[in-house]
Amino acid sequence: MNITVFGASGKVGQLVVKRLIDQGHSVQAFVHGTAPFAESDQLTIVKGDVHSAEDIARALHGADAVISCLGSWRTPTKDILSSAMRHIAPEMQRRGIKRIVSLTGAAARAPHEQFRLRDRLNRRLLMLAARDILVDGEEHLRLLAESDLDWTVLRSPVMSNRAASGYRLRDVPGSPFETISRQTVATAMVDQLEDKGHLCSAVQLRPRRQPRT
Repeated sequence: MNITVFGASGKVGQLVVKRLIDQGHSVQAFVHGTAPFAESDQLTIVKGDVHSAEDIARALHGADAVISCLGSWRTPTKDILSSAMRHIAPEMQRRGIKRIVSLTGAAARAPHEQFRLRDRLNRRLLMLAARDILVDGEEHLRLLAESDLDWTVLRSPVMSNRAASGYRLRDVPGSPFETISRQTVATAMVDQLEDKGHLCSAVQLRPRRQPRT
């Protein structure tokens, strides 16, 4: 397939791009600044701004599916996911592109979703510590939920640079102290491109527990 990857130059985005190329896909990597990639016949760099509908349209030209690894941490506006999705979703619909896999934080709640008491408390703490980040993630979820796209959002716990491991997809968050490797997150996102088991839903990405010895 020809896959457009938003946030391609980020820590997870770079891993996603590599994995897609290794699997034989063509990639259109949307980047804001420097493109940290080796040259490849399978790779096209598209430089632009997620706040620009014109730039988003260029990035989606000829795409079969989309992966969004965007994030708002360390950005001045803290609106990257929602601003991008305001352009990505309608442009995908206009072009007839159906499949999108996106990434956000574990505490982001989809519209009409009910969390358990513990998870509501964790979400409230994050709202106090990083309100703009959480609001951005939830607004991007709302925009996807209101579209007619075949979307899946993976909600990830805190990420680390550990080696890849197995993962599980669950309906409820894990411990707020849970972590997962970026390699594992990238693997899960690419896996979801052709996995039809979680269409139009936000699922919790959790590390697979190692069996006790």
